[in-house]
Amino acid sequence: MNIPSTVRSFLANSRVCFKGRQTTPADSFEATVEQAGISLSRVVKPVMLKSGAAFLMAVVRADQELDLGTLNELFKREFTLCSDNELRELFPNCEQQALPPLAEPYGLRSIVDKSVVEMSNLYFATGAGGLFISTSGEEFVSKLHEGCWKGRSIVKGATAKSKVATAEETMRETVLGVKDLPAMPGLAAEIIRIRNNPYAHATELSAVIEQDPSLSAQVIRYASSPLYAYQGKINSVEQAIVRVLGMDFVEDLAFGLSLGKAFNNPKEGPLGLDNFWQHSLYSASMTQALCNQIDYASRPPASVGYLAGLLHNFGILLLGHLFPAQFERLNQAVNAEPHRSLLELERETIAVSHVELGLWLMDAWDMPKEIAEAVGEHHNAGHRSDYSVFANLVYIANALLKRHGIGDAESTDIPQALLDRFGLDEEKLELALA
Repeated sequence: MNIPSTVRSFLANSRVCFKGRQTTPADSFEATVEQAGISLSRVVKPVMLKSGAAFLMAVVRADQELDLGTLNELFKREFTLCSDNELRELFPNCEQQALPPLAEPYGLRSIVDKSVVEMSNLYFATGAGGLFISTSGEEFVSKLHEGCWKGRSIVKGATAKSKVATAEETMRETVLGVKDLPAMPGLAAEIIRIRNNPYAHATELSAVIEQDPSLSAQVIRYASSPLYAYQGKINSVEQAIVRVLGMDFVEDLAFGLSLGKAFNNPKEGPLGLDNFWQHSLYSASMTQALCNQIDYASRPPASVGYLAGLLHNFGILLLGHLFPAQFERLNQAVNAEPHRSLLELERETIAVSHVELGLWLMDAWDMPKEIAEAVGEHHNAGHRSDYSVFANLVYIANALLKRHGIGDAESTDIPQALLDRFGLDEEKLELALA
């Protein structure tokens, strides 16, 4: 069996040095490894887990067993092992006894056990029975699992030495130990009540929004913007709702902006409130515009797209609110190395990403799955699920904005497969961007 094309393309583009070892497939993965003359302690394997609609790949040494209890405690979620049918769907064209421990090409998130990170060299399966590839542990983690969670022992029988907490691990434990997250602001709760009332009227919504002068000004400013080309003058929130924006959009706009009232963050710095809100509003408008470029029959709600773009980086606000010292340290790192990936700097500086923090907050606020996935997967171009539409659109929006020096996207490139999913092309992208 040849290496599956998905794996082959990913490895070819990774610029990692490989060596191969071929043997005849045996009855089990362990027997095949032994037949290839490789020690199990030098091989890494994937353990595929599921929690709700989310999948996670845990990468461990083949001679060790995943500690599911430790993992559940770490993520505050209940993971279970994937079924054989789910594995076949996640890894098409791969032999079940030779699943590759590669998450990115299959649109998955991964956590890599600490012992794998420390390996000088290792072997892993390729999806083709009997064929193993060898590379350094450093390149396996830094290039083949860029953006993964790492640095924790997630296997049974970890030694006392491996359990000693580093400063980075202490930060993660501090985050997970916080019990009192910022409460959802009362104004946002009132807007939810209106959203859930099919008989609500623009007068009722405008009365709620007008409790906050800054929020009222933002709604009127948005309705008056060139984006809508409204020729008249907008003098009130109710006029903005009735004449230009509509109930659905204003509900989502006001809801997202009011959530920001829960946080007390500094204004200055690359991650300060000024830059945060500029990027968030650009992302929201861009995601909304992309929704409107999709054919009507399959067009997702533009108002939800706006909300997804607005909230996708809320983990940054939570970091600044709960951990000002770490937030300042990250701010300094971004300021010193603005061209490096934010996720990379977060891993080095504070060991917790804004993605993890944002997911934690979305779960605490019981936000819709579409929004939670936009928060959790907006850096992952390959992510696919029943709720991934807005995560994918936010990814496209951020890549486009990065072309103009706005935001924290890691690349300006947009995979063609992602554009094809929504029937988008460069002409439609430029129309949205304009």
